[in-house]
Amino acid sequence: MTATRTTGAVAAGLATLAADGTVLDTWFPAPELSAEPGPAGTERLTAEQAVELLGAAAAKALRSDAVRGVEVVAVRTVIASLEDKPLDAHDAYLRLHLLSHRLVKPHGQNLDGVFGLLANVAWTSLGPVAVDQVETVRLNARAEGLHLQVTSIDKFPRMTDYVAPKGVRI
Repeated sequence: MTATRTTGAVAAGLATLAADGTVLDTWFPAPELSAEPGPAGTERLTAEQAVELLGAAAAKALRSDAVRGVEVVAVRTVIASLEDKPLDAHDAYLRLHLLSHRLVKPHGQNLDGVFGLLANVAWTSLGPVAVDQVETVRLNARAEGLHLQVTSIDKFPRMTDYVAPKGVRI
């Protein structure tokens, strides 16, 4: 008997897109490893597909956010082989989620080029914001009675804003 070798991954998630279409983040709540995930790539999901794959609350999450100047969309990303380089920002975020969910060990997947695929992002109390829009968003937030706190500006978000792994103290 031969053991099945898991070579790829698949997940549905919510992506935040800047006004120019730049992927600011993609959150994958339940990524899965898969022996035969299908062709690599990311597809945008309809609201109905998002509800089917992510649950009823996904319908309310899909929206334009005028304060941040972003759109939240549902996506499904497939990595055909973890040995292949990441294809795009969604693929890169899925690989980070695989690490954070402890589905893949460090050095257990190809991360070549990840840094170049991710945008520099202002990670804020209201969610990810395009760096060049921080001051506009700060004013928009104040106009809505909200306080914008920028926690960092980097390509990588704080893991605990996306994943709270069991059995780990952070």
